[in-house]
Amino acid sequence: MDQLTDEQLVKQIQMGRNEAYSLLVERHKNYIFTLIFQMIGHRETAEDLSQEVFIKLFRTLASFQGNSKFKTWLYRLTVNLVIDHRRSQKKKSVVAWVDELKDKLFTDSSEEPEAKALVKEKQELVHQLINDLPDKYRIIIYLHHLREFSCSEIAEIMQIPTKTVETRLYRGKKRLKQKWMEVDSYVQENSKIQSTTI
Repeated sequence: MDQLTDEQLVKQIQMGRNEAYSLLVERHKNYIFTLIFQMIGHRETAEDLSQEVFIKLFRTLASFQGNSKFKTWLYRLTVNLVIDHRRSQKKKSVVAWVDELKDKLFTDSSEEPEAKALVKEKQELVHQLINDLPDKYRIIIYLHHLREFSCSEIAEIMQIPTKTVETRLYRGKKRLKQKWMEVDSYVQENSKIQSTTI
């Protein structure tokens, strides 16, 4: 049974063979946990949501008709669950995947402590700016830049047109850049004022 594809395992489950479900969970549980943890940034919450994903998966497998790849379908279910969770939170949590993204935006090869401190400050700033983006931009930036999904794959996962994904990706990056320029300009101006008063 280990040799069966995801889609073949789903067929087995739909026929009432629950051992196939255990195999399907074992095959995807680490990947789904990592995906959720990177989007949520809290281990216990990610563990809870991972369990919810597979409970929901078991309940909805009967509706899987194979029109898309099982992995895409599972991603869609997971992303929707995370979005629902985030909407239910009054205060948005800091997401761990920002650390990965900010490292891509700001890399520093210098070993000097002053340079490292400056880069860390910039990373924290980008961290906050991305965290402040609306979910419709944040999720797409995450899937595209960190999971390296194409716009068409994201469109299938989120069940929206590819053009909408491209637009949101563009607007999300534009918002991030505008906010960065505004804050960076303020920080530089503030630094000049401080240096003149010393």
